[in-house]
Amino acid sequence: MPEIHLLVSGIGFTEGPLWTIDGRLLVTSVSRGQVLELDHRTGAVVRRVETGGGPNGLAEDEHGRVWVAQNGGSVRPSSSRRAAAPGLQTLLGDTVLDAVSTGLRAPNDLVRGPDGRIWFTDPGSPHEEGPGEVYAYDPRDGRLEVMAEGIDFPNGLAFALDGTQLFVAATRERRVLRYSWDGHALRRDGVFAELPGGPDGLAFDVEGRLYAALPDADQIAVTDADGSLLAPVPFPAGTFPTNLCFAGSARDTLVVTAAKGGRVLALAEVATGPTASRSLGEARRRA
Repeated sequence: MPEIHLLVSGIGFTEGPLWTIDGRLLVTSVSRGQVLELDHRTGAVVRRVETGGGPNGLAEDEHGRVWVAQNGGSVRPSSSRRAAAPGLQTLLGDTVLDAVSTGLRAPNDLVRGPDGRIWFTDPGSPHEEGPGEVYAYDPRDGRLEVMAEGIDFPNGLAFALDGTQLFVAATRERRVLRYSWDGHALRRDGVFAELPGGPDGLAFDVEGRLYAALPDADQIAVTDADGSLLAPVPFPAGTFPTNLCFAGSARDTLVVTAAKGGRVLALAEVATGPTASRSLGEARRRA
C-alpha cells in the first residue's frame, strides 16, 4: 500500500479534485465557495477563485474550460459572500460565468461525456426526500436533457474508458449503478456493485478499475471490470474521503479529498518537502 501523504489541510469542506490537461490540480471548498489550484508536489495553494455558493464537482472539457457543479449553498453553509444559484458554472481564469441554472436543485458532480456534453448529477439537497436525476448539458446549443431519473441520491459519476458505459453512485442505496451508452440513448443495466458504505465520488484508473470514495466507511472501494470488490484503500477513522481523481503524467497518483480537517491527500511517490512528506497520522494530529 502506498504511503498516504498530506498535501494541504484547513481549506474547508474539500471536494471535486481535478487533474487538468495542462497538469494542474484543482479542488473545491464547498464550505468556502472556492475553487483552489494546488501545487501537486508541495500542496501550496497557488490560486483561489471565488465561485460563491457551494461548488462541488469539477470537470474539464476538450477546450480546457473548467466546469463547476454548483449546489448554490443548499448542502452546507458557505462563508462566501458571493451569491450563486444552483447550476453549472465555468471558469475563465479568475472569471466565473454562470452556464445553466433553470430548474436545477443542487448539482453535485459532473464529467465530460464522450459526446462532448457535460453530464452531471442533481440529487437535490441531502435534506430533501425523493429521487434525483442525471442530466447532460450541451455547451454548443445550451440544451439541457434529463438522461436518467428515479435514483436515490445520485452522486459521483464516471464514464468507462471506452465511453460505452456510465457509472453512477447511488449514495443512499450503497450501490453503483451501470448504464449503457450507444452515443444516442442511455439504458440502465442494473446494479454494478454493492458497497460497504454510501459512495460519493467515482474515478477509473488507467487499468479500468473503478474507485469509489466511501465517506462513512473511511475507505476507497475498488472494483474490477465485473463489479467484484478488490482490496480497498483504507483510511483512519474520521477521515471522511469525499472524492478522488488520478493525477500525474502517468495518472498513477491517487488524489483524495478528505473533508475532515479540510484536507487533500495523495497516494503515490510524491515530491518530498515540508508539506508533502508528512504522513497521514501526523496530518491528523495537526488538523
